[in-house]
Amino acid sequence: MISISHSKRFLSVASICAVCLCSPCVGAAERMATGQWEFTMTTDGSTRAMKQCITAEKANEVNGDSKSGREYAEKNAKGRCTIKSYEIAGDTVSYSLTCGSRDIQSVTTFHGDSSEGVLTTTDEGKPVRTQVKARRLGACP
Repeated sequence: MISISHSKRFLSVASICAVCLCSPCVGAAERMATGQWEFTMTTDGSTRAMKQCITAEKANEVNGDSKSGREYAEKNAKGRCTIKSYEIAGDTVSYSLTCGSRDIQSVTTFHGDSSEGVLTTTDEGKPVRTQVKARRLGACP
């Protein structure tokens, strides 16, 4: 079981990753549509939901190719994290990064108005697996 403070820190990292590294645009292959999205993250039976307005600018990372996606992720990391890998294949986006002592790996499959994936964070040799599901709710408020 995860302590509350560790869980909050982890969910914050998971939220940042889900939003910063898994966001949408109009253009290339539209894996994710712009608009208001709800992200639901489940870790060790505990679920947390958050809403985020996904703009066209944020969408460029997921809807582009591997090179442009990695460049966008590196820009968003602002030196806080090191992107180790970033790959887009069809509707699936996979990445690996290091943020301080945490290693984070993610694989997300997009379906236009929904997505699902797994985010694995390893800290001090202990992996924590989070199921991430997202759905578009409509236009941004």
